[in-house]
Order: sequence, then C-alpha cells, then structure tokens
Amino acid sequence: MGKRILILGAGFGGLACANTLRKNLGQEHRIIIIDRKKSFMMGLVKLWVLNGTRNLEESQTPLSSLNAKGIEYLNDEITKIEVAKKRVQVKGHGWLEYDYLVVALGTELAPERVEGFEGRGFNLYDSKQVPGLREKLLALRKGKVAISIMGAPYKCPPAPYEAAMMISDMLEKNGTRKAIDLEVFAPSPIALPVAGPKVSADVVEMIGKFGIKFSPNCKPKVVRDGEVEFENGRREKFDVLIGIPQHRAPDVIKSSGLAAEWIAVDRETLRTQFENVFAIGDVTEIKMGQLAMPKAGIFAEGEAKVVAQEITDEIAGQKPQAAYNGQGYCYVEAGNRTAGYVEADFYNSAGPAFKLDAPAEKYFEKKHEFERSRLKEWLL
Repeated sequence: MGKRILILGAGFGGLACANTLRKNLGQEHRIIIIDRKKSFMMGLVKLWVLNGTRNLEESQTPLSSLNAKGIEYLNDEITKIEVAKKRVQVKGHGWLEYDYLVVALGTELAPERVEGFEGRGFNLYDSKQVPGLREKLLALRKGKVAISIMGAPYKCPPAPYEAAMMISDMLEKNGTRKAIDLEVFAPSPIALPVAGPKVSADVVEMIGKFGIKFSPNCKPKVVRDGEVEFENGRREKFDVLIGIPQHRAPDVIKSSGLAAEWIAVDRETLRTQFENVFAIGDVTEIKMGQLAMPKAGIFAEGEAKVVAQEITDEIAGQKPQAAYNGQGYCYVEAGNRTAGYVEADFYNSAGPAFKLDAPAEKYFEKKHEFERSRLKEWLL
C-alpha cells in the first residue's frame, strides 16, 4: 500500500522536502504539496527588484511545474488541520487524509502592529511594494531614509542591513547619496541578536563604511506623517520610511491546536508532539537557551531534507537515523556586485558559533548561483 504524504506550503522547506521524497520513494507513494500561491520566488529577489537588476514578474516560477516531477500540486487554501483524525481541509478540495504531514507554512507579515505604518511607510518584505519603493528612492533629491526593524521575529535577520547598503549603492549611482541620510533602527540592543555581539559589531562596521547610521533600542510605537515615534520616546523625521514588520504564524496553525504561535519541534528530528506530523522552517520555534533558530530559507531546506529521509526510512521499515545539525549560511549583499558571507552553527557544543567574511565579488556570484541551483532542482 502506498503512503500519502501531505506537505503544507511550497516555500524553501516544502519544495526541498517534496523533491527529496520524490527522489527517494516509488511512484506508489503520493506526495501532495498545497499552497495558495501559484508561483515561487525567493525572498532575496526582492532586493534585486529594489536595485533594478531584476523584474518582479519575470522572477516568478510556476508551481504547476511540480506535477511533471511526479509531485501533486494543489493551488488551494488550507482552512483546517485535524491531527487527531489525520486530515487537512482545503477550500477547493475538501478533506484530504494523510499518512504523514509536513507543515511548512512559513510566516505572515503583521505591519498592522505598528500604528500608522500602513499607508505612510513601505513594507520591504511585501514584493508588490518594492517597485514603488524603488521609484520613490530614485525620485528623492535630498532628505532622510529611515529603515526600521519593527519587531522580532522576522525572516532573514541580515536583510535590513543588506537593503541599507544596496540602497546606498543605488543612491550613489543616482548622484543623490551625499544629500540623503540613511539610518537603520533596530528594536534590539545589538544589530543581530541571533548572531551575537561579534557579528553584530561587524555588521554595524560594514554599514558604517557606507555612511549608514545604526540606532539600537528603537522599537517603533506609532508612525505619523513624516515622523516615527519609538517606544523609548525618541522621534525621528523621515522622507522615506522602510519597515520590516514583525512576523506571525498563520491563523490556521493557531486554530488547529498545533501551537499557540510557533510550532515546537524536536530540534534534531523536527517531529511535533503529534503522530507522524513534522514541522519545518519559519513556522517552527527551535530554542537554544535564550536564542531561537533564525527564520531563513537555508535552515528550512536543511530541516526538510532530514524530515524527508526520516519518512523514507520509516516507510522502508528502517529506524530513522537522520538528524538536523543546526548549520546554515547566507550571503549579505553590499552593493557594487559584492556580498559578505555568514556561517552559523547553532548546535555547536560550546554554544552557537558564527563567522562573517567581508564583502567580495565571489560571494555575490555564489548568491546568484544559490538561487539558480535551487530553482533548477525544485521546479525546472
């Protein structure tokens, strides 16, 4: 008897899991992936749209191509998860039963948590707003650009600093950089709490070389026309406000009883407390003392491969041996065709370990290859 594996979400984790399972399992086993999106685009592409090197429409890869790989793709909305009955309800297809369930639903943005932001600022993580932000920045002749990390957690922790450097590069090429101030405001006492004080200091030094200011302990309270007020009482005028909203778990996670917010999993097996239910990527919370695993695609991909191997072993009647190692990396683009490189080992026995290499052209090239290789493996 073939097994039915449902994968909820076609992001990094869902796509990596589905493709690995399809390679490992015979065709008698059904792999079904469900997502309300019709296409996939890596989050990092938004910054390429911002700097004008990529077109938003041309960066979408249709998820329907999964069907040709033997993976059943349902373009539908998940409305209910009943782990006790091993079934999932989707709006257009009704109830779907499963033998194994992999929850990879990611996060949702919550810009409404900062009063007055919507309509007065640009949401950097909303791809539809990025082209308008680019036009606004290029039209600005002088003034202040404020980049506000509005709360934690949020995906890809280095991205706001990456955006700041790329905007500086854009304005330099536009001939307006000297007349425009750039400042990043973070709600935390250091730039990247998840990476520790050393890498945080390195990041602040890196953006400082671009003349970009950094202000810690600045969590926005309310946005008014041309002004943001922070919880510490500070007020800052701006001509362009770029916000990175706090993220939240999808509503269906809370209503299903899987979690009050983020799903707790075993940090090596990614199993939840429910039978044959795994959760991977941004929808999870893996704690290491006071730290939590960052919400970034590279971690979701690594977790997905471990889960796929566990399911494969179980179906084959073998004891699963795969264990997630907590390691990952990312490229921090710095403009002028360069990028820095961050390595992280969250399960290091002596405590989480991090390393940041200075921007170089080779890392810029590797970042582009990172996107190309995943799209080819998962969808093309």
